[in-house]
Amino acid sequence: MKSALRRVACLSTGLLMCHAAMAQLQGRSVGDVLKDLRSQGLIFIYNDQIVPANLRIEVEPGATRGLDLAQEILAAHGLALSEAAPRVYAVVRGSSATPEPAPAAAPKPEPAQPEEVVVQTSRYVLATADNIAPKEFLTQDEVQAMPRLADETLRAVQRLPGTATNGVSSLGPIRGGVPNETAIVLNGLRLYEPFHLKNFYSPVSLLDSRLIDGIEFYSGGFPTLYGDRMSAIIDARTIRPSERYYEAGISLFNTGALAATDFDNGRGRALISARRGNLGELAQFAEEDFGKPDYSDGFARVEYELNDSTRISFDALASGDQIVAKRDDGAQQARAKYRNIYSWLTLDHAWSSDFSTRAIGSFTDLVNERRGFVEQPGQRSGRVQDDRSFHIAGLRLENTWNVGAFKYRFGGEVRKLWGDYNYELDLTVSPDYPFPGSPGSVTSRRASPAPQGYENSVYWDMRTTLGQRWTIEAGLRADVQTYDGTDDGEQWSPRMSVLYALSPATTLRAGWGRFFQSQGINELQVEDGIATFYPAQHADHFIASLEHAFHEGFNLRVEAYRKNYRRIHPRFENMLDPLVLFPEAEFDRVMIDANSAYAEGVEVLMQMRPRGPWSGWLSYTWSQATDRVDGADVPRSWDQRHAINLGVSWARGPWNATVINSFHSGWPTTELAIDPVTGVPSIDLSARNRSRFAAFNSLDFRVTRTFLMPRGALDVFVEVTNATSRENPCCVEYKPRQNADGSVSYVRDFNSWLPLIPSAGVLWRY
Repeated sequence: MKSALRRVACLSTGLLMCHAAMAQLQGRSVGDVLKDLRSQGLIFIYNDQIVPANLRIEVEPGATRGLDLAQEILAAHGLALSEAAPRVYAVVRGSSATPEPAPAAAPKPEPAQPEEVVVQTSRYVLATADNIAPKEFLTQDEVQAMPRLADETLRAVQRLPGTATNGVSSLGPIRGGVPNETAIVLNGLRLYEPFHLKNFYSPVSLLDSRLIDGIEFYSGGFPTLYGDRMSAIIDARTIRPSERYYEAGISLFNTGALAATDFDNGRGRALISARRGNLGELAQFAEEDFGKPDYSDGFARVEYELNDSTRISFDALASGDQIVAKRDDGAQQARAKYRNIYSWLTLDHAWSSDFSTRAIGSFTDLVNERRGFVEQPGQRSGRVQDDRSFHIAGLRLENTWNVGAFKYRFGGEVRKLWGDYNYELDLTVSPDYPFPGSPGSVTSRRASPAPQGYENSVYWDMRTTLGQRWTIEAGLRADVQTYDGTDDGEQWSPRMSVLYALSPATTLRAGWGRFFQSQGINELQVEDGIATFYPAQHADHFIASLEHAFHEGFNLRVEAYRKNYRRIHPRFENMLDPLVLFPEAEFDRVMIDANSAYAEGVEVLMQMRPRGPWSGWLSYTWSQATDRVDGADVPRSWDQRHAINLGVSWARGPWNATVINSFHSGWPTTELAIDPVTGVPSIDLSARNRSRFAAFNSLDFRVTRTFLMPRGALDVFVEVTNATSRENPCCVEYKPRQNADGSVSYVRDFNSWLPLIPSAGVLWRY
């Protein structure tokens, strides 16, 4: 019966193939079996002295496939595996080495504890190295094999349900929220400005894909451990190699190197990485001079086990950007420099098997400089100077306490923040620009606020299991800010989640919570004439989900959500063309001052990971996101009613290939309103977002071939973004046209997001 169901499942997908386990292995050569395992995407490095040709399997192994089988047949001969690189293992003598990643907890493991039950809804785990989450979305190998423009890690998140992508930004709106409603955390520290080229659509994050071992992604309903954001959490952790390991790679988009080692008999570990963008060099070959963007970043981590219960680690992340951008043959030009430095010291201590503490002391230093001018004679002229610097010193305490059937998490954080703004804008717009009959204007802005103060928080949550089926988690969080001068008091955030196990394969989850978000010290909108902070805004999340695990690696997840926003801040948007150098200097920039907002949707995710070289996933999302403005519901500019993501991966021997197609409904856009008397076009906010662009669709693929080298392995990859070269519209330009009767009409000219973009590169791992 199971065999018949398996055949039906394989045929019904139309995407996947089934792969039988190996036949009887007793008596076969160990080397031959290791070669056969290449069909399952594994590569083993050894010589004839380690694995001689006459080395045989003497006892039929219990494992039937994959890494477990390789470990078992080697262990019988006193051999083990050591991970030389992802998917690449060296055969070594002795049994101490292991290809499994080291545990993330500081103390050495006590006697086995029951597996953690994850109660939160909307949690996805990417590239995880443990089994904490109930289901993985993608393995680490699949994330590395995914097409990701500019080797950007967060593009893996864009393949998940609930995300809205334009193909350029490394992170977009999540479940209808504004992009800045997502917090990005690295090894326990929140990154305030985690993107390169942040004033130019943030195409690359500071999360180097070679460094990231795993990402936990909460698209809503996250626990009280996280706060001060209303939509999503991206919690990333770096790799922890247990021995010497090196990488060096180059692609069209960046060049990087990584080195890791252990010391003091394995009690200490060190990791260092550096990356430099190649976009500046690529720009020299463009037909038009658009400028030169350069970025670089580096990361270092040292950790040491002081004893069996205590571990200390130091992390440092630094980045630097320098960009010169041009438009209209140099009539518009912008220069920007950014410098980010994050440093933090973490102390993990296990007081007992039931009680542990983590303390994180951190310092963040951010410096942004932007200069620019526009000189279009007879149309407009202006200059902008924008200097900002911010400093944040923080101390965070996290505790975990197991008491019988209850698990408690509690802690708090104190941050001292201070910043400086120095903003100047002078802009003169001539009459008849941008359209005949348009009035002229003169704009002059000066702002130099210097906010300083504190940001404090405390949290507590409790988890317990009732009987065999119910698990409940409840918590409370409080946040307060003093740097913003709003004096709006504490923000209390109650949250609750419930899990019910219908069967071992089927679970129901439901969650509710309130999520506050203050205006960050680095988010003051001085460029739009606002020099004071707004009070904290908040959103209430209601989430329900169903998960079911089918046979042969098929998993289904259905989730419904609704977010109700209150006290939301005004925001500014460029209604026609967001891809501009000086957003605040464009005529189509408007303020959206909504009374409230809501976002709702239903997400369906099917994961397919049967035995064999094929795997894949298919997701569908129906959603809507609207602002409530003057009593009317207006779609947000990233509202997408339908979104579909389809991915198929294939791995056999040294080959790995992944194809992904991303589709979503066209985003809203606004048409110009023509005055019936004067014939002059203008932006009519009452008609905002009543039209829509054509649907977005991007077909991306990546193919990787691994070559075994005398030292390590060499990955060679080819990747194409938007392989069909589809024109996905992003922007509108209105061009006047003289009619035969002497009147003037306006024709819409659409510009698009990214065209077909090829990439290639090599990565050496040893």
